[in-house]
Amino acid sequence: CQYRATGQQGSAPVDNDDRTAFADLTFAMPRLAELVSSPWSMSYGRSIEAMPGVIAPDAHVEFVFQTGEPCAMRLAEGRLLPSPRAMIYAQRHGTLTLVPMGANEILAFRTIPAVACVILGRPLTDCWDRPLDLTDLIGPEADRLLDRLAGAPPESRGEYLESWLISRLNAWGPEHERNLRLQRALLWRFREESVATLADEIGVTVRTLRRHFAAHAGLSPKQLSMSGRILRACACLSDRRETGIAEVALRVGFGDQAAFTNAFRHYVGMTPAQLRAEPIVHCERIGR
Repeated sequence: CQYRATGQQGSAPVDNDDRTAFADLTFAMPRLAELVSSPWSMSYGRSIEAMPGVIAPDAHVEFVFQTGEPCAMRLAEGRLLPSPRAMIYAQRHGTLTLVPMGANEILAFRTIPAVACVILGRPLTDCWDRPLDLTDLIGPEADRLLDRLAGAPPESRGEYLESWLISRLNAWGPEHERNLRLQRALLWRFREESVATLADEIGVTVRTLRRHFAAHAGLSPKQLSMSGRILRACACLSDRRETGIAEVALRVGFGDQAAFTNAFRHYVGMTPAQLRAEPIVHCERIGR
């Protein structure tokens, strides 16, 4: 793995009052880079009061490892949740921001649900919209990985993370590849089609499609499809600020702006205009 960093990095979370270091992580194994998206790391000092940007619901599963004082997560309604040192957070509803609680270093990456199921060795039932301790999901292996990450020099942490992912994905095969294609199709391609239309276009029966998503996403096909529409809207509102909200609504399959605004408020917890007013919005983009 290779790091591209801005700011100072060290072998432990920085102690300075306001020093922060960011790094993008690029996996050396090309196939792994196709399965895991947006790997990143961040170090910050004990007096940092806020982390930049809001995190939008993107229907991906984020794996987060913290080697210092774990941060808290502030939900859209203002409620604070504690976060385990090693956790997953699968976010489908609402925005959140990370709130520092002391000096810390975070390493994280996202996956689509089909990949997360293989990494975890279990379905994602009841895993959405709440932080889950990775130790409760995969046992003491999570603690051992966290200890290795905490004790390793910065330039080696990515390698430890990559080796762990390769070991967890060693059973990846044609069936998992098919699951991945199905989920990517619903997340990025479809808009307001019926489940029967989705199944027909993908080439499976409705029963097979629903059974697949119950086992490999913890969501229904329509839920993932709607998540994809909202996700694409979040990205468009943030990245293309010159595009009118009515045009964004049409692009993601809503017949009018009012219907789009109501659905967006339900899933994101704010209106499209409120999200657009945020200076930084973190979410998955198509093609990552």
